[in-house]
Amino acid sequence: MPHHFCMQKTFQIPIPIRVDKLTEVIRVRGVSVYIHWTVFLIAAIILYNAIRRPLAALLGLIAYFGVLFIHEWGHVIAARRMRCQVLFVELYPIFGVTKFETPWSRFDHCVIAWAGVVAQAVVAVPIVVYVSIFGYTRFEPVNAVLALLGFFSLGVAVFNLLPVGRLDGSIAWGIIPESVKRFRMRRRSPSLRY
Repeated sequence: MPHHFCMQKTFQIPIPIRVDKLTEVIRVRGVSVYIHWTVFLIAAIILYNAIRRPLAALLGLIAYFGVLFIHEWGHVIAARRMRCQVLFVELYPIFGVTKFETPWSRFDHCVIAWAGVVAQAVVAVPIVVYVSIFGYTRFEPVNAVLALLGFFSLGVAVFNLLPVGRLDGSIAWGIIPESVKRFRMRRRSPSLRY
């Protein structure tokens, strides 16, 4: 039985939501976002154990998954700018996956890899600067959000740039030799434009 979607075209929620190993929870601008079952389990454990501070736990949980979503949506935006069709986004407890068509060039693929980290930095750096200058607030739930969207997010971004395995760094750092190659090609033939 196919899903029916409600809400606007920008955000669509499948009705009914069918819980599976990967559950489609929303479509954002036509891109399906799937959440792994372990995410639901971790969220339930955190909320269950946060009886004394439910608001801080809930906002912290939303901010935590916001970090993952911001990163993956950076990839989505860049992939679309590189004219690659985005197939889906999957969110796991400590990472995400954005599946898109193979880019036209290695340089484009490197740009898409960097885009997740850049999206995180756009959100995290102003928060880190603010907290470094003014400190945290008197409100624990707000502080949880600031810590996760700021310092934690920057830590995840730096970790993700390690040039190993399936992390973005395994592709992203290729932008250096690709940029050098493009610079040399332009010097040889100034009429070439990329």
